[in-house]
Formats: sequence, structure tokens, C-alpha cells
Amino acid sequence: MKTARYIFLRPGLAIGVFILAFTGLVALLAPWVAPHDPFEQELLFGLGTPSAGHIMGRDLLGRDVFSRIIHGSRISFSVGFIVIGISASFGIFAGSVAGSIGGRAEMLLMRIMDMAQAFPGLLLAISIMAVLGPGFGNLTLALCLTGWVNFARLTRGQILSLREREFVTAAIASGADRTRLVFFHYLPNAAAPLLVEATFGLASVIVAEAGLGFLGLGIQPPAPSWGSMLNEGRPFLLIAPHLTLFPGLCLLLLVLGVNLVGDALRDMLDVKI
Repeated sequence: MKTARYIFLRPGLAIGVFILAFTGLVALLAPWVAPHDPFEQELLFGLGTPSAGHIMGRDLLGRDVFSRIIHGSRISFSVGFIVIGISASFGIFAGSVAGSIGGRAEMLLMRIMDMAQAFPGLLLAISIMAVLGPGFGNLTLALCLTGWVNFARLTRGQILSLREREFVTAAIASGADRTRLVFFHYLPNAAAPLLVEATFGLASVIVAEAGLGFLGLGIQPPAPSWGSMLNEGRPFLLIAPHLTLFPGLCLLLLVLGVNLVGDALRDMLDVKI
């Protein structure tokens, strides 16, 4: 009841939850929700404008834009959740090792994090994709290699601040080992900032996936990735603006919804507030 009331009293959170829930449901039910086959071509109706049968128009090959956007949401969610899941798991593990063990292990991990952050994340992902080649697996790997560092640094910082707390000192005095400290004392108390980081990281991954798709380094056609759809519609901005308008709006709304939820979670889980 308290959570429902909190959502009702915060319009931004309500909007964000609605966008995420609606988009997630559409992505889950894409094969049954999409009115047309996203791969079906009708070359005679290429670049068709929005109409009653095709509310978002057709692309150059006569494929239904609305159906391709619906199926494209599955790619955005799949890449986003897989990358965040792997990045968070590895980053939390690395940060836990660095924060709880210290010494040479911490120094080695910190230098690796510094090297990973020496380049902008998207630029590093572009370089990795240029070497490995496009594809779902390589895209996921490239984004994971650039996304784990934030989780590792945040986990390490939280553990360093918690090590001086009285309940940790009491647990050590009672004989708790490092493993018990990490799983029963450090990580539960660091869960709130890590959850917020994961939420904002999801938005960043979705944008990065679309950016790589726009550059031709992400999911390859004919798969209906939103980024590749934007790239396909770029040459026709003046004669068929719907090819870029609708995928761009969907990407904007999805990222907006994730950020609204992230802002609300940050306020909900902030003990100072």
C-alpha cells in the first residue's frame, strides 16, 4: 500500500512505471501484438506514409514500421537486461574483492578499472565491435566490457565506508569471515545505490545499443533494431520523415521512462530524504 501510494503521489514515477510496464508487455507479446510480419516486403508500397492499415507507414522495402518497432523493443530489452545482469554481477564481484581483501588484489583491480575508464565507454565499444564484428553476442560482450567498472567502483566505495561501521566491527569480533561479511553485511547495505546504478545503467545500455546499431556495428538488418531503423531512414528525412521519427520517439520515451524510475528509486532509497 505504501509503495502504491508513493507511486500515485509522484507523477514522474507513475509515468516511468507505466512506460516500462507497457513497453515490456509489448516486447513480451510482440509476435501476437504486431499487426504485420516485420520482415514481409512489399516493394510496390515502399516509403508509404502512415495510413489506416499501417499507422506508422512503411520503410523503403515496404515493411510495416509499427511492427518492426514492436519487435525492435525486444532487442532493446534483451540487450539491456543481459548487459546489466552480467556487468553488475562481475562488477559487484570485483568491487567486493577489492574492498574486502585490499592489498595487492585491490591495487591490481583498481589499475584495471583505471585502464577501462581511460577511454569513453561508447568509443571503446565501437573499437571492440570494429575488431570482433557485428552481432548480438559481440555487441553484448562489448557493452559488458565497458559497463562493469561503475558497479565495481561503487561496490568498493560502499564496502570501504561500511568497514568502519559499528555493526561490521561487532561481526568481526564475533568471528565472521570475509565471505560472511560480504554477503550478510556489505552487499545488503550497498543494495540501494547498486539498484539505482543498475537502473540508470539500463538506460545507458539501451542508448549505446541504438548508437552502435545506427553506426552499423550493432544488430544487423533485417533484424528490426531501433538504431538500424534510424540509420535506414536517414537518407529519406525530407521525403519520408516517419522512418526516423517513430523509432526515435520510441527510443526517447523508453529511456525517459527508465530515467524517471531511476530518479524515483534514488529518492526512495536515500536515507537522508
